[in-house]
Amino acid sequence: MSSKLTIVRLGILWKIVKNQLVIKCERTPKIGVKVYDSSLREVGEVVSIFGPTSQPFAEVRTVNSSKRYLGETFYILEKSPR
Repeated sequence: MSSKLTIVRLGILWKIVKNQLVIKCERTPKIGVKVYDSSLREVGEVVSIFGPTSQPFAEVRTVNSSKRYLGETFYILEKSPR
């Protein structure tokens, strides 16, 4: 039995700290999940989650040094049940 992957909006770029992205999340991701930009290019992976459970933030370690902009939207892939 296989699962389909669904593109899910993670949240928006809130801040950049020491080349790490801080994303204000709409949902709580898992540590280690890959993060993508609007063109579905891999941006990095979630290395920590912090803040209130009602409005969490995710720290993302980037895989390249592409220019990022505050307010930019990021996505994750989630398995959807069959």
